[in-house]
Amino acid sequence: MAELQAAEPYCSDTEDVFGGYDSILDDSSLLAKLDDAAHTDAVDQQDLRTVQPPKDSVWKQSCKDNITDSILNDLGDNLFEDLPASQVQFQEQIHEIVKRSRLQEGQSTSTPFRNSDKTTEAEPERTMEDKNKARRRTDQLKRLMLGNAAAPSNVSRTVVLKEAVVSEEIGVAMQAMETVSAETTDLGPFFGLPSKVKELMYKLRGIKNLYDWQEVCLNLDCVQQRNNLIYSLPTSGGKTLVAEILILRELLCRKKDCLFILPYISLVQEKLHMLGDGSRGAIIEMTLAKLLYMSKTTQIIGMSATLGNIRDLQMFLGAENYTNDFRPVQLKEYVKLKDTIYEVDPKEEDCFKFSRLLNYKYSSAMQKVDPDHIIALVTEVIPTHSCLVFCPTKKNCENVAVMICKYLKAEFLQHREAEKAVLLRELRDSGNGSVCPVLRKTVPYGLAYHHSGLTTEERKLVEEAYSSGVLCLLTCTSTLAAGINLPARRVILRSPYVATDFLKRSQYKQMVGRAGRAGIDTVGESILILQDKDRHMAKTLMCAPMENCYSNLMHDGGKGILSLILSLIGLNITTSLDQIRDFLRGTLLHVQQKQLCVEKSLWEVVQQSVDLLKAKDLIRSDAQTLQVTKLGKATYKGSVDLTYCDVLYKDLSRGLEGLLLNSYLHLVYLVTPYDMVSQCTPNWMIYFRQFTLLSVAEQRMSAAVGVPESFVARKAAGQTVRKDVDMVAVRRMYLALVLFSLLRETNLWSVADRFQLSRGFVQTLLSSSSAFCSCALHFTEELEELWPFRALLAELTRRLSYCVKAELIPLMEVAGVMESRAKQLYNAGYKTLTHLANADPAVLARTIENLYRKQANQIVASAKMLLNEKAAALQEEVDDLLTTPSDLPHLTHLT
Repeated sequence: MAELQAAEPYCSDTEDVFGGYDSILDDSSLLAKLDDAAHTDAVDQQDLRTVQPPKDSVWKQSCKDNITDSILNDLGDNLFEDLPASQVQFQEQIHEIVKRSRLQEGQSTSTPFRNSDKTTEAEPERTMEDKNKARRRTDQLKRLMLGNAAAPSNVSRTVVLKEAVVSEEIGVAMQAMETVSAETTDLGPFFGLPSKVKELMYKLRGIKNLYDWQEVCLNLDCVQQRNNLIYSLPTSGGKTLVAEILILRELLCRKKDCLFILPYISLVQEKLHMLGDGSRGAIIEMTLAKLLYMSKTTQIIGMSATLGNIRDLQMFLGAENYTNDFRPVQLKEYVKLKDTIYEVDPKEEDCFKFSRLLNYKYSSAMQKVDPDHIIALVTEVIPTHSCLVFCPTKKNCENVAVMICKYLKAEFLQHREAEKAVLLRELRDSGNGSVCPVLRKTVPYGLAYHHSGLTTEERKLVEEAYSSGVLCLLTCTSTLAAGINLPARRVILRSPYVATDFLKRSQYKQMVGRAGRAGIDTVGESILILQDKDRHMAKTLMCAPMENCYSNLMHDGGKGILSLILSLIGLNITTSLDQIRDFLRGTLLHVQQKQLCVEKSLWEVVQQSVDLLKAKDLIRSDAQTLQVTKLGKATYKGSVDLTYCDVLYKDLSRGLEGLLLNSYLHLVYLVTPYDMVSQCTPNWMIYFRQFTLLSVAEQRMSAAVGVPESFVARKAAGQTVRKDVDMVAVRRMYLALVLFSLLRETNLWSVADRFQLSRGFVQTLLSSSSAFCSCALHFTEELEELWPFRALLAELTRRLSYCVKAELIPLMEVAGVMESRAKQLYNAGYKTLTHLANADPAVLARTIENLYRKQANQIVASAKMLLNEKAAALQEEVDDLLTTPSDLPHLTHLT
């Protein structure tokens, strides 16, 4: 919901939206396991049933979720009919791939496709005209539904480790779905779904019955009549399961497409990557406003934690509301003052009720190191149970983790010792031989920290180790509370502050909501550590209502409404001021205009926005008709922030006058994100040292964009410099030097150390630059004068996306293959995609260190799918070249 903005980002119940015990769509979910089962059956049924696994506990852990059942195997015998266009196209592509794969590979045991025992009639050869029609239909879908080119994916490769063969799994699922009966819209007794769904939910997830509220919600009249609904419950109530049952019913029973709209772009991109890219179906990211415009008959189901202004959202969506305070595991909230624990009880006059005194003997030295008694609080639950300690800053996370380890008994070192050794080895492998010194100290005790300073690979390893119980405690920042499913028996809030800001109600609820998740714990508790000075504010915090949710269109100077209007005009949805006003009557901003449009009316804001877009030369008016200019089209096609579109155009145009092509530095500077400039303050000595290492041509280029050596030298010497220097350019060049170093040596750890930046920041800079480079590429594709950049930026996007040596890039394209694994494969002789696609998984697992059989199966299957896709694309190109043009002129025979 791109238009919605909570008072704080924690208002969205993102941990339920994007995974949890109540989800059947996440990586540990029912559907993922079912798809994995389908794949596993096809790849190596006999091996899984007969081969005894080694005694290695880590191997068991990695393979424990192998399943040999599929929810889609026994759903029926007849084919689907009248599928939505996107699914028809998807189905056709799957059939073509399956056919070619079987012809080429025969009965190879490593094939990822399931062989059917049934004899079916041969599929008739598709004519060239049929293929052209399918291609035209695909193009039409893209034009109508994608519109202004979705933002480029910025998701780390590690996210896909468990979903490495998602393309294959979707193919298997699609084939199985073809056997479902299409004679009725009600396929079974489980809320319209087959009873097999319910059986496997119990078998795989232990969910025998739904909660009472879930059954009530699914049977609401508005749901049955496909009207809009908003339902809100506390964290861990099971909201996502309801949504996913409704999604399954739409897909299987009504044969309709579904959109899963998530609150953050990063989560959207991660979910997109899990589900597969656009070549395997229509997966669309869009704003809710555009969705409402496209279809008035679309059913919208919204879910959230409790909001203060739910009625605004009801009016906006025309929806009914279902609310319940159910939580399957009781959460008890406490606060700690000095050595006393108080239970939070709003019924009490003082809000806090005495519970107990801490029973832990502190020496005077220990009291000085740990005045808040964190050690006492955590050792009451770890290592038997899990614990999260929220800290106000990243540095405090690391310090607290080290401090706790100093006072833990030696027995903690022995708890799951072998698995912690494996974790340390995996952390070292992910860092190309480097391990964070703090983690090296804390992991042996079962502790780790979690914040944005870690790389994506490190965070993933830490999260998996914590989820499996190898780690029993994480010290973390508040960002962990928003969207990451890492529950705990006890949650400790080290302070009621995030940085220097006092906690808001929604932030507090998100943090304490980590405690006591169903299916994992039987009880949950949170403890907020207070100082006397914060007691009154904490009491207000406990009793305060939830923050309201507001439209995002007026945020940041109205940037949202400007972007919306530009897209509406560019997509020909609106061509006049009156039509824009009519469209905005269907937005949340219209519902909340009295609160958000105080100084000017909404219609004055619209007029001002149109005038501003004209002034920026993004739209023009022709006989009362609004149209986008070339620059405007490039801006929305490239998803370029309106704040920077004119600056980007000027930078690229100026770059053409003296583009340096004997190194990547100039191009890298041009695609260094403007919005990251404020996040880094240069170390001037490091800046000057790196500047002197540049070639003469590179230094000349730097001076041309406004960063001369003399300026950097004076700053490094602590001298006063002139004020007319463009500091944005100076800071961008500093970040460009970081990226330039990464492209030359590809070792993130050494670059982070050289520039004294956290490795997490450097990785974020790299991925953001890759995304912005893709945006700039789409931007230049719409502007003829910028044509030289098209090929250059296409290659740079590829280099920034993987940031490895060129020979490893083909291997990195395979899902589940990261840099360290790519190096192993390359050194073992698997140097191309074709090598991997034709590899024997058993041989691969024996050859590559720490590669389990299941992972090898996934890598081979993913490589096969990727190879098939590339072959299909080439075959389509050949077909186009050999097709006789339909408009070929015919010569008249002369008599």
